[in-house]
Amino acid sequence: MEISKLLISGFRNLVSQELVPSSGVTLVVGRNGAGKSNLLEAVTVLGNLTSFRPGPPAGLLRWQGESYTIVATVKRDQTPVELRHEAQLGHHLRRALFRGARRLTVGEYLQLCPVAALSGFDRALVTGAPEDRRRFLDRLAFHLHPEALRLLQQYRRALRQRAGLLAGGRPAVEVEAFEHVLATTGARLVELRLAAMRQLTVALEIEMGLLHWSPGRPQMRYHAPDGLGSPDASSLAIRLQSALARSRRLDTQQRRASVGPHRHDLAITVGGVPAREALSAGQAKLLAVGLRLAALAVVEERLGGAPVVVFDDVDAELDAGALERVLARLHGRAQVLVSSARPELVLPFSTAATVWRMEEGRVLVGETERSVE
Repeated sequence: MEISKLLISGFRNLVSQELVPSSGVTLVVGRNGAGKSNLLEAVTVLGNLTSFRPGPPAGLLRWQGESYTIVATVKRDQTPVELRHEAQLGHHLRRALFRGARRLTVGEYLQLCPVAALSGFDRALVTGAPEDRRRFLDRLAFHLHPEALRLLQQYRRALRQRAGLLAGGRPAVEVEAFEHVLATTGARLVELRLAAMRQLTVALEIEMGLLHWSPGRPQMRYHAPDGLGSPDASSLAIRLQSALARSRRLDTQQRRASVGPHRHDLAITVGGVPAREALSAGQAKLLAVGLRLAALAVVEERLGGAPVVVFDDVDAELDAGALERVLARLHGRAQVLVSSARPELVLPFSTAATVWRMEEGRVLVGETERSVE
């Protein structure tokens, strides 16, 4: 899968410009603030509808702007497909998604050009909050089983509706209806997460070996503090519905559901110690890279080909040996865009890369390696 044409308008500081990305590795270089991360972020938002950077979606707009548009021609099995992502700022950021002239649902769109995005923010997979790891696992589950998105949407909607009923003191029979939806969708969601985690575990062991990982072997475990992490969806649904009924009084006081998959975590340990406590900043970054590469390998196997890959600030917190091994894992894939403010660190390991130089939000096409030395 490759992007053969890309047009971005109204996105952060990027100048409206039609780009023709190359196959293989493209190294995006330039000073801090030149727009390197914004360009890779736009590619990520094109495919995934979310950024690799935290922050509100409205932050993706140009300063004082009201909309952005990203249009791309994507080659899928050598067949060109035009994708268009339009966003308009109102009370919320409203999106319109198209394949050619046909408007798509989010679920349909997300299957067309998945982007494997790596960045310095990935360390949150190791050191961050459970929600960072849940999003990571849910995204992988979606690529393996697209029904995961619909389940997650139904589950979140039922959570809000149940909370509203509890706050309004509505009769138990009304609350039970939404607890049944929470139980059935939540149980299936846990089942899909566990299936994704099993595949991720196998791929992670391979990736960490290729990255010459020297600390103890990373272990992943599905952590359900409420005890509702069974792989048996039918029995889990029954237990989850019972747990929701028992927790109504507490949930009314706290204004949120105290049990369910929205509170679960992907626990990662090294040598039996939580990874966030056992590892240095550089080690945490490398383990996070390994997790992203493992997820990429799982998705590649599912798709039968490589998605587009972006890696923002590729050299941050990685020593020369680790950087070389990471770049080696990226080489050979169909299309990879990496950014760096220090190309002299990256170019020795990417001699065949296309180089794009950025200045003030514009790609200066035609720059050569000599121009960034």
